[in-house]
Amino acid sequence: MKAKILVTGGLGFIGSHLVEKLNELNYPVSVIDNFSAASSYKLPSSVNFFKQNIASPDLSNLIKKINPEIIVHLAADNRVTAPFTDVLESNIIGTYNLLQVAKTANIKQFIFSSSAAVYGDPEILPIKENHPKKPLSAYGLSKLVDELYLEQYQSFFATSIFRFANVYGPRQNSHSEGGVVAIFIDRLLKKQKPIIYGDGHQTRDFVYVGDIVEAIMLAIKKPNSFTLNIGTHQSTSILDLIDKISFLLGIKTAIINKPFRQTEIKDSLFDYYLAKKTLGWQPKTDLLSGLAKTINSFRGL
Repeated sequence: MKAKILVTGGLGFIGSHLVEKLNELNYPVSVIDNFSAASSYKLPSSVNFFKQNIASPDLSNLIKKINPEIIVHLAADNRVTAPFTDVLESNIIGTYNLLQVAKTANIKQFIFSSSAAVYGDPEILPIKENHPKKPLSAYGLSKLVDELYLEQYQSFFATSIFRFANVYGPRQNSHSEGGVVAIFIDRLLKKQKPIIYGDGHQTRDFVYVGDIVEAIMLAIKKPNSFTLNIGTHQSTSILDLIDKISFLLGIKTAIINKPFRQTEIKDSLFDYYLAKKTLGWQPKTDLLSGLAKTINSFRGL
């Protein structure tokens, strides 16, 4: 019998892809989501859905009803420029509430989606898991606080922490500030100029959502406590990203420059050696292939 799995934020970008994969592999899946992502994704009929805020005191009774063996916690306010008061309830209080409930529910594993934002501006590239943590944003700070909370619960269940690089792919919200790939594709398809904050030479490590799902699936099969970077060890500037998307669309475009945002990091590049050693994971989707799939999804192909 496969483990019963609860996915928080299961209607969101990463969550919907994970739920789809779990359902395809016949895992008993339940989803908690509060519709904050305004997703249009339709859950498979075999998936149990519950509308709930994870910070709610009613969460305990709901978790007892679902009775999961594994919780994959993806629900979060992921706005890098969000004020601390906005991320406090969803990202810190919500995660703590879920951990407390998970403890009483006797789950076996708690899988958590953290972020490159915990590192802040890196001192050394590529970034390894032991790199100093100096988050620049309330979002990054909230994810780091959550990681510290998870460490306190390792005696009750396995805590599997993933620090994701810049995730992209089909279903990413083009209104989400973290989804620069989706934003650029949406604007270019509408014949609008992409907006760049700063000079565009800042770099990111873009990892395809299908590879993210693969990492989570490997963790489900190997329920251990760990903290792992999930990225590609490939650096791409924002200007180069626009060039690649423009090439795939067969167009040329001008850009709009705006001042650099201080809550954003300058460069990011992940070392994923530990993920490969621990889970046997490595990225399979190169950037051009992933961008092509994402563009096709925006076009409804």
